[in-house]
Amino acid sequence: MLGGRVDHAIDDKNRIRIPAMYLAAFPEGEPLFFVEYSPGCISVMPESVKDRRIGREEDCDPDDEEAFNAMRIIFSSTMPVEVDNQGRAKIPKYYREIAGIKKDVVTIGFADFIEIWDRDRFEEMRSRMSIREANAVYYKRKREAKLNRTQDV
Repeated sequence: MLGGRVDHAIDDKNRIRIPAMYLAAFPEGEPLFFVEYSPGCISVMPESVKDRRIGREEDCDPDDEEAFNAMRIIFSSTMPVEVDNQGRAKIPKYYREIAGIKKDVVTIGFADFIEIWDRDRFEEMRSRMSIREANAVYYKRKREAKLNRTQDV
């Protein structure tokens, strides 16, 4: 399970180094993808995680127009990450814009993928919830999910 935080910067060619501690945790040789998954940041997922979290094209029924359109939007928001021989990945303009990335970034581990945030945006989001509040929300939702599973049986 990925966690932690790395503060770094995007270079003049809009590249970042994906921190080695995260790359080492991903399946070796598996393609990585930029994914517009959560508002305010860019997600980077190995292909197996992307397929599990957002699905594959064969999961969609083309006769269900609403679902098919949703999948179009989701799939159009993914793009392969191209890492150069020095471990740098260029962040395409589209992703920089949706994440509001200027120069300084924060990369965080998030279970089985990573998120890249503009540092100011991350700090603003982080300032809205203390760790005590985050734990209270998380464990409340976890208890509710467990209760719902028990009631479904």
